Amino acid sequence: MNVLIASSEGGDSGNALLAVSPGLMIWTVVTFLLALYFLNKYAFGPIQKALDARRDAIRASVDEAEQLKSAADKVLAEYREQLAAARSEADGIVERARRTGDELTARVKEESEKIRQEQLAQTQQQVTAEVEKAMGDLRSAVAEMTVTAAEKVLRGSLDQAQHKQLIEQAVEDLDFAKLEKVGAGS
Repeated sequence: MNVLIASSEGGDSGNALLAVSPGLMIWTVVTFLLALYFLNKYAFGPIQKALDARRDAIRASVDEAEQLKSAADKVLAEYREQLAAARSEADGIVERARRTGDELTARVKEESEKIRQEQLAQTQQQVTAEVEKAMGDLRSAVAEMTVTAAEKVLRGSLDQAQHKQLIEQAVEDLDFAKLEKVGAGS
């Protein structure tokens, strides 16, 4: 206050705040150093410790995240390998099933063809047997008709030896090749 009063009384036109006062300067430096000490001890120190702790926590989180990412990459790589192995195994199973199906189809075709050939052979044997039976029946009928015709022609009875000779001669005279063609054609 003295400074203010002095400057207003002195009639000095200069500003009192700009005037240099050594006592005020010393008290200002002491107050500043005390404020700096208390701020450093009670404010800047704990703030710096909190910032350091926060930085360490962030660094630890980043390191942990990198480790987790690395582990996740390893798990993903293993998963992809397992998936590729599973796909390969599935492809192998499908290929084996396809091959087995083809083999089974071929085997069924072969067996079907074999059964068809056997049935065809049986049918041919039956047809041949039926043709032979029909030819035998036809021979018997022709022989009877020949005997009947011969009896009518001769108007008399023949003895057993003559009868047999007449039948054999009539059978030899018949052309069975023509009869087989006629029987096969029907």
